[in-house]
Amino acid sequence: MSKMRLHIVTPHGTYKDTDVDYLGISTTGGDLGILPHHIPLATGVTISEMHYEVDGKTYRFAIAGGFMYVDADNTVTVIGNAVESPEEIDLRRAEEAKQRAESRLKKKDQNIDTKRAEIALKKALIRISVKNGQ
Repeated sequence: MSKMRLHIVTPHGTYKDTDVDYLGISTTGGDLGILPHHIPLATGVTISEMHYEVDGKTYRFAIAGGFMYVDADNTVTVIGNAVESPEEIDLRRAEEAKQRAESRLKKKDQNIDTKRAEIALKKALIRISVKNGQ
């Protein structure tokens, strides 16, 4: 089977640089499945789960939004604000972040940045889901 190059970058530098068979990712335009030799594409990436497959094995990650570029040279570059594998996710911290965000959203205090709390909640839920393999 043909492979494509997947280059994942975060603000801390290169996170992964590997050959994959498939990439599943949620974009601002909807969920996409990227296969080798995909047409060129540039799109935003949402806070979501991202996964790729190599020789029948699936690797899952939490991504905190970003950008993706598929080029004509069979390379996919994902620039993520943050990317974490299940092994890197601290479940206790993610659950505490979820509780804090839910608490903020329940309050009727006008000083609370509701949008920021909603984003924090979404990130926490994705991290928990990826950690728990759901």
